Amino acid sequence: MERRLPWQTMLLWVVAVVLINAIWMNVAGQSAPNEINAEGQFQTHREVNISPVFGSSATIPATLESTFSSTSLDQANLSIAVKKDNETVVYSWTGQLTDTVPVWSGELEPGTYTVETIVEEGVLVTQQLELQPFGPIQTAGHVVLTLLLIAVAWGEQGIRALLARWKPVKAETKTTEKTPFKAAKFSQEEDQLAWNENDSPWREPLR
Repeated sequence: MERRLPWQTMLLWVVAVVLINAIWMNVAGQSAPNEINAEGQFQTHREVNISPVFGSSATIPATLESTFSSTSLDQANLSIAVKKDNETVVYSWTGQLTDTVPVWSGELEPGTYTVETIVEEGVLVTQQLELQPFGPIQTAGHVVLTLLLIAVAWGEQGIRALLARWKPVKAETKTTEKTPFKAAKFSQEEDQLAWNENDSPWREPLR
């Protein structure tokens, strides 16, 4: 196996750091939709529980989008309010059916919120609250992931050095080849004698 050069190893780790941070940025930027009201499923008060992420009490980016329509009314009064613990008003808007409803963007602390929507009968409401749960820890996530990769890189080098240091050296043992069948060696006189006695089928008669 071809051994990598030091600059090649360093380049691979830099690419790994950039890649994992890009993936984390994409994950942290995604939002989780929460349906508040839909056509045919309308309630004036909707409760939303926002849980802390990994025990963090940091505020979570949120967006509330509302759409109002009617097939029987040309004009109607509309009202939206977001309250924490049903007391503190975080956001409110009041307008008419013909008005452009703004999209609210802000940050919500972990806790219980109530979305209060008041409309006249005959108005259809579609509302969605999008939360970005990993937004508060995005920066911390980049730092932690980068430090983990650096720790893995140094750990890998240390383990390799330790294994190379304590790797047992195998002594080379020389083995003598043994031939399973080996012809017996005879002296030249024995050879000749054996041949002279057996080289002819004719022998002198016994007297």
